[in-house]
Amino acid sequence: MIFELLFVAVVLGSVVTLASAAVTALRGRRQRALALVVGWATCIAVYLGVVVAVALVSPQRTIALGEDRCFDDWCVAVSHVTLTHEMGAGVDAIRTNGQFYVVTIRLSNHARGRSQRASSAAVRLADGEGRVYEVSREGQAAYEAQHGPASPLTSTMDIGQAIDAVRVFELPTDSRDVGLTVEHPVGPAPGLFIIGDDASLFHKPPVMRLN
Repeated sequence: MIFELLFVAVVLGSVVTLASAAVTALRGRRQRALALVVGWATCIAVYLGVVVAVALVSPQRTIALGEDRCFDDWCVAVSHVTLTHEMGAGVDAIRTNGQFYVVTIRLSNHARGRSQRASSAAVRLADGEGRVYEVSREGQAAYEAQHGPASPLTSTMDIGQAIDAVRVFELPTDSRDVGLTVEHPVGPAPGLFIIGDDASLFHKPPVMRLN
């Protein structure tokens, strides 16, 4: 919380400083305006340096199979994993020279007074060598042809409700130490610039173990 408040203070301070510099420049005091901008840029560089330094020295967090990782009241857990070389059935069946990871992801609402949903979310697999794998389009399509549509990660859940969302990934057979990572929200977010945040610049994302 203290670093979130610090981030807010940095943002507000930046707005005030840059506005002051603009007003000062319009009044013809360009040297003073330049000094304000240089001072602001120096402070921002130091702040971002601290964000990156903390991210680089922070150990990667590991979350056990079945354990929730919560973003406020929206929580995610890996509840079950199946490995197979074939996905689907009949004419929709496909095979791989690697392995399909069929991951059952439990989404749950821990809020006490309202329904809950993620505005956006993405899941990926990562192995011990740092390789990252997106959801397999072919594998997912074959799974859904056999089992029906999988629940979206952005499903709305009532108070206390949990939903299973299955995602299929295709990995080489030599993949080791495989884990699931969760991005929420998807894309740039304030967490990038908050000291110690799991989503901060160069911070290794928490990994949810598959076994």
